[in-house]
Amino acid sequence: MRRSLALTSAVCLLAVAGCTTGSADPDGPAETVEELTEEGLTGLALLHRGFEGGDPETEQVLVFHDPETGQPVHRIALPEGAVDPMAPDLPVHAQFSEDWQYFVYAATDPSAIHIAALTDPEDAAAGEEEAEGEDAEAVSYQPVETIPASPDEVLSRPVVHGERLWFVSDLTQDGQPPQVMSVPLDAPGGTPNQEGTLALGEKQRPSDWALTPDGSLHIRNSVPTTQLNGAAGESLVVRETDGSVVNATLNVAGTQWQTFGATEVWGDGTAVLRPDPALPEQAQAGAYLVAMDGQSHTTTRLLETSDGPVLQYAPAPERDAVLLQTEEAWFRVDLEEGEATETTELFPRFHDASMDGYPLAVRWAQETPETDPGEEASESS
Repeated sequence: MRRSLALTSAVCLLAVAGCTTGSADPDGPAETVEELTEEGLTGLALLHRGFEGGDPETEQVLVFHDPETGQPVHRIALPEGAVDPMAPDLPVHAQFSEDWQYFVYAATDPSAIHIAALTDPEDAAAGEEEAEGEDAEAVSYQPVETIPASPDEVLSRPVVHGERLWFVSDLTQDGQPPQVMSVPLDAPGGTPNQEGTLALGEKQRPSDWALTPDGSLHIRNSVPTTQLNGAAGESLVVRETDGSVVNATLNVAGTQWQTFGATEVWGDGTAVLRPDPALPEQAQAGAYLVAMDGQSHTTTRLLETSDGPVLQYAPAPERDAVLLQTEEAWFRVDLEEGEATETTELFPRFHDASMDGYPLAVRWAQETPETDPGEEASESS
């Protein structure tokens, strides 16, 4: 069904996804990193694997779409093969620095963590003997630093938070659980900090982990659960770290809803839940927004009358709105104190050549609010 939907929607989406190569500015795409930074990278950032029908291994592109129309505004090529072309639910939101200057990714042969930086076209071409075509004429991410693995070590799951780079180190021959490590992003060659141990769970599988919005390490198997029961008979089971709900399961009316495993943590005791992907027979439309308040919780159903379950989401930085993707379209839901106030269908969902057939949500980047003149005067004094 997914592939047939891609074919029937191809005509309208070609008009959306194939009409620009760099910037929507009538003067042409930004030609340098400085211009791109000054212009501002804002919009719904999606990572396309197989952009415009290309090879999902080599045509990996970060595209900033206008959040109202879906129109591509900027596109930035990634290093070839930086992201698994077929894996679903990758935490790509964590692989980019907040200012978009850096992108981090893991390699397997040999095992290493690579740091790529926004690079001007001439600098990218200088590092390649045969830089040609569009990639030689546009700003792109190019590798600038590498953290190599030691013998019998596997490095994985790079995450950027603030000024630090986090990753997993697994010494495969010592029989010990993997470790979460971190290094300064601007000095990755030093001795890493050991941040935590990924406790082993069922079938000796290492625990899932994530960073909360304030940078606290959450290791799922090391965090106790809390159960909250609702007046309508539903139950909510959560694991939280420093006030942020990272894992949650909601049982309501015989259906189980779970947190999205590879998307950013909402924060402030709130989470977005989707139908449990392990129980496709229970799949229902939309998603739930749940919020804890002491020993109670509230639930808000989102897109209950949509075409199917929510597959991805991207919250606004202030969490006063959220963009949601279903099988057919992207929607905007405005929020006020955690309650949905208005829902708007925006544009058809995009397609790429990955296994799931759609690009991965990275972030909804918005303009930085202008500093209040009074604050500037206060700071200058």
